[in-house]
Amino acid sequence: MSGICGVVFHDGQRNVDSPHLSPMLEGLASRQNGQTFICRNVGLGSAPFPGRISVAHHEERNGQPMGLVLHGCIFNQQELFSDDVDRCSQIKALLTIYQKEGIGFVERIRGEFVIALWDGLQEILYLVTDRFRVHPLFYYLDQEKLVFASSIKALSACPLDIKRSINPCALVIMAASYSIPTPQTIFKEIKKIPPGSYLMMKHGQLTVKTYWDVQFSAPSRMPRRELTNALRDQFDEALSIRLACDGLRSQIGTFLSGGIDSTTVTGVITRLLQRQIDSFSIGFLEQSFNEMEYARIAAKAFGSGHHEYYVSAEDTMSALPILTEAFDEPYGNSSAIPAYFCAKLARDHGIKFLYAGDGGDELFAGNKRYATQKLFDYYFRMPVWLRRFFIEPSIFGLEPLLPVPILGKSKRYIQRAKVPYPSRLCAHGLYEIIPLPELFDDSILEAIGFDFNPYCAVHEHYAQAQANTELDRQLYVDLKLVMTDNDLIKVMKTTEAAGVTVRFPFMDHNFVEFAASVPAALKMRGLTLRTFFKDAYSDVLPQEIRNKSKHGFGLPIHIWLRTHQGLNEMMRDLVLSPRSVQRGYFKKKMLEKIVKDHQTDSTSFYGTILWNLMMLELWHRRYWN
Repeated sequence: MSGICGVVFHDGQRNVDSPHLSPMLEGLASRQNGQTFICRNVGLGSAPFPGRISVAHHEERNGQPMGLVLHGCIFNQQELFSDDVDRCSQIKALLTIYQKEGIGFVERIRGEFVIALWDGLQEILYLVTDRFRVHPLFYYLDQEKLVFASSIKALSACPLDIKRSINPCALVIMAASYSIPTPQTIFKEIKKIPPGSYLMMKHGQLTVKTYWDVQFSAPSRMPRRELTNALRDQFDEALSIRLACDGLRSQIGTFLSGGIDSTTVTGVITRLLQRQIDSFSIGFLEQSFNEMEYARIAAKAFGSGHHEYYVSAEDTMSALPILTEAFDEPYGNSSAIPAYFCAKLARDHGIKFLYAGDGGDELFAGNKRYATQKLFDYYFRMPVWLRRFFIEPSIFGLEPLLPVPILGKSKRYIQRAKVPYPSRLCAHGLYEIIPLPELFDDSILEAIGFDFNPYCAVHEHYAQAQANTELDRQLYVDLKLVMTDNDLIKVMKTTEAAGVTVRFPFMDHNFVEFAASVPAALKMRGLTLRTFFKDAYSDVLPQEIRNKSKHGFGLPIHIWLRTHQGLNEMMRDLVLSPRSVQRGYFKKKMLEKIVKDHQTDSTSFYGTILWNLMMLELWHRRYWN
C-alpha cells in the first residue's frame, strides 16, 4: 500500500508530533522511507510506491509555512514544469502555481493523484483527489482534529482517538453490491472524498467541492469520419503521455482478456512503441468462463510476448488473505481474484507498468445492460392503449396456455419495462428477490430507517447527470458507481498487492470528455453495442473479437462454492458459523435458505450473494473482530 496521510488539530497551539504520523505511514508502506511535513498543528506524510511520485515538500512564503504532499503521477509534466526538473522542484513549482492561481491549479494537472496542501498564510488545508479518484482518500473529523489517509487501515492506525462504529447503511448496500458508494464507508465516522473534488478546512470548518465532472449534454456535430479520426487521435495521445511518463524503454505490459478494450490497448501501444510488448491473460478450466482463445488471437495479431495463467479454486482460497489485507473495506467483486493473478503473472515476468482497458464499456456503451434498458424503452414508447388493453391482457390472460419459461420471461419483461427511470436500473437487484426484512436483523432495519433506499446512490447520480439521453445518463451513473467505486479500486488494489503499477488510459479526462461528446445514437446502433468504437478501430481489432458477444472478466465462483469442498466449507464457516451469526446483522434462517438454494440453483444469483457475505465476514475477522 502507499499514499498520503495527515493530522490537523483545530487548536493552533496544539502540536502534531512524529509519533502521530509514524503509525499511519507504516500502515501505508512496509518500508520505513516515508516523507513528512510537520509544522505546529499540522502534519502531512507520504509513502512511496514504484512508478509514482510520492513527495513531501515545505517552505516559508511570506513568513508563513506552506506544505504539500503528492502521491501519484502527473502525465503533463512538460506543460507544467521546465525540462529536467527533479520531483522536489516539481512540488515547489506546484506551490508557486498555487500562490498565483489558488486551488484551481489542480484543474491544470492531468494525472492520477492525491494532494494534501497546507496554506499557513490563510490557515487552510486542502485535500484533493484526481478526476476519477484512482487513488482514494479517507477522512475523520471531530471537534479536536481532522485525520486523513489513503486507506482506512492507515487512518485507523493514528494513535489519537478515532471513533469507529459499523455503518448499517453500508452493510445493507454492500450485501447487494460489490462495494460501498461514495462518500460512505464501512464506518459511520469515516468518509471518502468524491472523485474530482477537494476538501477544504479552515478553523475546523469543512466543505467539499467538486472541481470537475463529466458532461454528456453537448453532443458533437462533427461528421462521423472526422469524429472517428478525433477518437483515434485522442486515444493515441492518452496512451502516449503515459508511455512517455513511464519511460518508452520500460517493461510495459497489458491486461489482455481478448475483449474490445484490452485488445485495443495492446494493439495501439504496440503501434506507438514500434516494438513487441508483453500481454497477460487469465483463463479457467470452466469453458463457459474461459476466453483464452480470444486473448491468443489478439496476442498473435500484435506479436506480443503472451503469458497465460489458469486460476483455480485453490488459487482463490490462497489469495483471499492477501486481498482481504489489500481491501481494507469489505469488497465483493470476485473478479479481483483473476485481476490479482494477472498482475502477479506480470510482476513475475519483470513488468513494472501494466496497462488496463477499464472504462471503455462505460464510455462507449459496451455493457449488455444498456441494450436491455433500450429494449424496455421500446415497450414503454408503445401507446398506452396498446399496452394496457391488448399486450398485457394477452400475456397475463394466456397464463394457462403459454409454456412456463416463455410466460415467465414475458411477464418479467413487462413488469420491468413499466418501472420508470432510475428505479428500473435497480429493478433486478437482490432486494427485489429477497426483501430487506427477510434478510436483515430487526436491529439493522431499525438503524437504517423504514424509508432507506439501498439503491440511493443510483438515484443520486442519475439526478446529477448532465445528459440529454437515457443512455448517457446510464453511462454517467456507471462511471460513478461501476468505475470509481468499483473497478478502478479493484484493479488499483490488486496490482498494488502484486507489486505492479497500473495505468488506465481510457480514464484520461481529456479522452473522457471527448467520449462524452460522441452522440448516443452513434455509440449504439439499435440494440448493437459499441458500434462507433468498434468501427473506429476496425483495422486494429481482429474480426473474431469484433464479432464476439460481450463477456465480463468474471470468476466461476458460484460453481466453485457449490462443487469445491474447500471453498464450500469456507463459505459455510464464514456465513453460518456462530462467530459470524452472533454479529447480529442477518437472520440466520434466511442465511441457511440462501446456502441451501445455492446448492440446487445453476445461476450465479445466490453465489454472488454468498461471496459478498464471505468478504464481509473476512473483513470483520481481519479488521473488526
